[in-house]
Amino acid sequence: MRGNRYPAIDYDFSEDIEKLSTVNSVREIMGVEGGVAWKYWNEFNKAIPDEYDFCSRIDQYRRATGAGDKTNVMLNYGYSLLESECLRAINSVVLDSHVGFLHEMNPSKNSLAYDLQEPFRFLVDMAVINLIESGKMDNKDFIRTESYSLRLKPSGAKKVTEEFNNWMNKKVPYKKQSVMWSYALLLKTRELAQYLVEKRKTLDFSKPAYDVERPDSEGIRQKILSISYSDWKKMGFSKGTLHYMKKNAEADKPFTLNAHVRERLEMWERL
Repeated sequence: MRGNRYPAIDYDFSEDIEKLSTVNSVREIMGVEGGVAWKYWNEFNKAIPDEYDFCSRIDQYRRATGAGDKTNVMLNYGYSLLESECLRAINSVVLDSHVGFLHEMNPSKNSLAYDLQEPFRFLVDMAVINLIESGKMDNKDFIRTESYSLRLKPSGAKKVTEEFNNWMNKKVPYKKQSVMWSYALLLKTRELAQYLVEKRKTLDFSKPAYDVERPDSEGIRQKILSISYSDWKKMGFSKGTLHYMKKNAEADKPFTLNAHVRERLEMWERL
């Protein structure tokens, strides 16, 4: 998420990245990860409206907390969907889902799936942010159980699932191709399997990387609002298209732009 949409957010993790270059054990890696998680969820909180009652995802001891609020309920459900995608990929390359590298190995836990989730968790986070920003979730999508736990109703689960699938179907450049994130997850799992049997010499989970530039950033909103209808018409677009874009830019909800529209915006900026 861009800082110019949420000015209070500070997502500089450069010090933590430097620490990773000096670690010598899994325990030290997990220590850095815990520090990053603490910072990340504190900043994530700044993007969540007060009515969602979201405080954080970890307590003062950096342990995961229960799903007592709407945001955590959606995140938990989204992560369970992501875990299923990871298990499907793991099974497709015939690896053992119980044998992980960072998470504790236990016959009752899908440790490798938990490991594999980590580079792709942001897809769930972005899906939840988008659901909140767009106002798609209603109070009727949640239910408080007899034990006072908060859960998603079927209507809420459907909305989270659809939004998660939308993000998994988004495309990302990888190895001179444009692939969906769902396929990228499968490719990375396949690369892991090849690395384990020494068919690959290196393994890099930092790629593909998500481009954090939002199509509805404050800069783009202001650009749209400053375009005159006459200039827009000269570039070959109808006034109706610009009117619709200006309505989106004035609203406080997320929106997307087609590739050819983004190209025209860049062209207009150069004029």
